Amino acid sequence: MTPIALTVAPALAPQPLCLGTAFPRRPASEVLADAAEVAAAAEVGGEGDAIDAYGRGAWLESFESEVASEFGKESALFFPTGVCAQLAALCVYAGGVGRGAGDLLPRLSRPSFIVQATSHLLLHEEDAARQLLGFTPLVVGAKDRPLSPADVEKELSRLAAVGARPCCILLEVPHRELGCETLRLDELREMRRLAVQYEVPLHADGARLLEVAPHYGLPLPELCRLFDSLYVSFYKGLGGVTGAMLLGSPTVTREAAVWRRRLGGNPFTVAPYALSCRAAFRAHRGSFDARWRRLQQLAPLLSSTAAEEGGSLRFVPEAPTCCQAHVYLRGDAAALDAARDAVLRERGLRVYSRLRGAAVGPEADECYFELTLGPRHLEVADAVYVGAWRAFFAALAGPQPGGRKGVGDAEPQS
Repeated sequence: MTPIALTVAPALAPQPLCLGTAFPRRPASEVLADAAEVAAAAEVGGEGDAIDAYGRGAWLESFESEVASEFGKESALFFPTGVCAQLAALCVYAGGVGRGAGDLLPRLSRPSFIVQATSHLLLHEEDAARQLLGFTPLVVGAKDRPLSPADVEKELSRLAAVGARPCCILLEVPHRELGCETLRLDELREMRRLAVQYEVPLHADGARLLEVAPHYGLPLPELCRLFDSLYVSFYKGLGGVTGAMLLGSPTVTREAAVWRRRLGGNPFTVAPYALSCRAAFRAHRGSFDARWRRLQQLAPLLSSTAAEEGGSLRFVPEAPTCCQAHVYLRGDAAALDAARDAVLRERGLRVYSRLRGAAVGPEADECYFELTLGPRHLEVADAVYVGAWRAFFAALAGPQPGGRKGVGDAEPQS
């Protein structure tokens, strides 16, 4: 047999550093090489073969136990996606699913869950909880603030008056669409009290729980005791390829495993994902306190830099609760992106990746982007940030008419 000649593709050019994105997008060859290295290390280290079969295998179960222990829960179950993990949790707490979306029944005849208006389940999942599973989301509180205990108690009391209750309270900690604003610790404890009083499970959408945990100043297991179950993500703040876990009691994860299969989240093997997730978890789980404190330092520095250059840059929340926040810039989206690209050409840095919203803010004259600090940003000096943003506002202002110096015009060299 004639051997096949393999052509090695040239290495991809390194990506410029983005000052607002935690982890760069990596080439597939690099991601798969890392997974192979982790798998080989596991085999050499006596951990055995990392290939599971439909979610069953000693290596994967060991990883699940490791994560459960870290969060202070009895059990954990790996999922390829957080969407699947949270839909499975809803099904467990509802004891099944509701009627089809086209069945014209009163809403209280279907399983329901309490949720805030900007929840991922409502904005980014094609309404799967309602359309696929027949749940009724009970949207309470206000869209521009976190779900409060008062919001939840009002709804629970209303339902109790007619002999009804939701299958669970779904609480996002922190609220991603609000710049990772989050409840105070006393409010979380009040949520726990209400869940016990009304006998309704409290589930945490903890996609960014590791990010915000340092804000609460509690050991992670103590914080997680407030929730009956929670989901955590391995790709957002940790940099894994993709993957999530649902954590809770053995009963919750055992029943969720059935729903994982029913929902199509149980491929023959999840090994490539799980290998990446474990490596990322072990590498970065201890970095979030330093990343949060770094963003606390940068927020006022960047806002004052913008003001000095005649621009506008503000953080939401003003004092970040974790290593992620929203940053609002005044201006037209096209002009802002052009200034961003000018900085990239001039300095080889991207001040942000992409804008997530335009014509927003109190005067509808702002755009915003999501800023997330990763481990690599801990080594980036203040001067790099300040210089890049000065260049951004200079490019945004442009040369002034009549030959007058504008914000972006360079001083003559002496």
